[in-house]
Amino acid sequence: MYVLASFKLNKDLERVIAELEYLDISRKNILALPLAKTVGQETQTCYHQRSFEIMPILGTIIMLFGTIYGFILYWGPILWGLIGLGVGVLIGSFMDMLRIKRMRSIHKKNDTLTEVFLLIHCSNKDQAQQVKRVIWKWSPVGVATYTKQTEDDRNDHH
Repeated sequence: MYVLASFKLNKDLERVIAELEYLDISRKNILALPLAKTVGQETQTCYHQRSFEIMPILGTIIMLFGTIYGFILYWGPILWGLIGLGVGVLIGSFMDMLRIKRMRSIHKKNDTLTEVFLLIHCSNKDQAQQVKRVIWKWSPVGVATYTKQTEDDRNDHH
């Protein structure tokens, strides 16, 4: 019988393993498999595709106001439209940079913890129940139990 648990890589995982060893479960019966995480191309392109959403919109809006009010201002609509475009692009770029920086920090917080699968071989159901109780104390992502069927068990079902 096997007990499988999923944890975020942190000190709770180490505490679970230590407590399982305290229950006389040998280290050779405990397998911890960390999952490798890579930053995919989708995440990187996502930032580049969304990086200039606000800049052209804000530049166009402020250019439009500059052109409209340029008819009553001294330098005229063309010059005020260009000034409005420049100001809008600068403000929009600044807002985009802040948004991207915030998204990256949120993404890094979620990405720093690796998920680890813990597989424990138990000799009987009582030991499996005891192991599950210990694991649930340390906030796993999930826990499952697997009982390997013998050849006799498979023949009984057919």
